[in-house]
Amino acid sequence: MFGISTSLKEVPKEEKDILRYPSRVHSFLIQDFSSVSDRCDLLIHLDSYADRLFLAREVNELIGICEFLIQKYCTPKEARLLNQGDYYPNEPWMIHQSDELIMELHQFLELLKRMCIMAVDQNSLICFWGD
Repeated sequence: MFGISTSLKEVPKEEKDILRYPSRVHSFLIQDFSSVSDRCDLLIHLDSYADRLFLAREVNELIGICEFLIQKYCTPKEARLLNQGDYYPNEPWMIHQSDELIMELHQFLELLKRMCIMAVDQNSLICFWGD
């Protein structure tokens, strides 16, 4: 699970401040993307059993990784679906309602990106706490 913090010992108390890394999304990214490139290793090859503190430079890198993966997997290729994005400005992953995995992937990436941007704004770090 991801959260904004300054140390691994400081786990957010509120459930709304925690972002779970769905194992299905993680498995999909490992199988589909990691064999092609090591560009997103910071997120894709994250050990789900270990804790990890992302430094400021890595938080910015995570933002870029989320944007790249959203562009690669979640940006609709059909013009009619691109226009549908106007209907879901706060929840853009709703565009993919017909494909549950892509919708879950898009939701996770958007929320992680937002969390990273908030961490940068608050001058904090991103922590990942494993199982």
